[in-house]
Amino acid sequence: MKKITLKFSAFLLFALFAIQAQAQPILWCGDGTYKIGARGTNLFMTINGSTGELEWATELPGDDPTQVWSIVGHRSPASAGLMEITSNAGGIDWTMCMSVAESANYPDVTLTVEQRLPESNGAGDWSGLDQFQRRKAKVDANGDPDSNGANPSGPKNNALFIQLADGVTNSRYGVIPSAAGDPVQFDSGGIDVIDYHLVALLSTADFDTSSIFISNPVNNNELSIKGLTANVKQVSVYSLLGKEVISREVNERSELNIDVSALSTGMYLVKMQGDNGSYTKKIVKQ
Repeated sequence: MKKITLKFSAFLLFALFAIQAQAQPILWCGDGTYKIGARGTNLFMTINGSTGELEWATELPGDDPTQVWSIVGHRSPASAGLMEITSNAGGIDWTMCMSVAESANYPDVTLTVEQRLPESNGAGDWSGLDQFQRRKAKVDANGDPDSNGANPSGPKNNALFIQLADGVTNSRYGVIPSAAGDPVQFDSGGIDVIDYHLVALLSTADFDTSSIFISNPVNNNELSIKGLTANVKQVSVYSLLGKEVISREVNERSELNIDVSALSTGMYLVKMQGDNGSYTKKIVKQ
């Protein structure tokens, strides 16, 4: 009976942790790779491996590449702040966009993916129909829609718009999916909330990590990092919501042991920064 009680208590604790995690706002917080989820569901923007179409699907185990998207500044933005959303699922370059035919229905459009990189034809060009804007939807403290709520602070975002070829920008994520297999649809109605589940932040600079070992999972309340080079100046730990929870200066040490006993069980991001860029790795605190 005691074993059953312990197992049931553990299940309740895990369920409570999952509910609390979902209750928190999950925001875009910088160039990186993300899973893109529909708030209030367990559905994520996914490339269907059989049809090659973009659709909503339940979350797949791990960081399945069909659900992981690189969201970075567009390589040829027609105006400041525009982003590209790409994937390398199956070793193929995929770009999220509107098809030319679908753009005729703007702003009520169904998004797709095409086997190509984003268009790069010079400043002022919108021909690729693949330029997005991150924006803000009004939410409450839990990140749920609230017309009287405050927008996310700083550069963080929880909504997504797509541009038309002439720069019109009144189509946004506003059609909440009801089931796996639904298409990804944008319209000009209310702005619904996107959950940007951070997988890793990106660095555009060269950063050598060949000698670095990070203990993972962390099961003794101590995060151990070995093989640090003189290039690494600072090590920081972030929650998956992008909040810095620990930061340590390296000071040319080759090994760093960080007390993480104050952190709750779950996943975190370890970011190492130096003169030549940064490197981010996901860890599990047990």
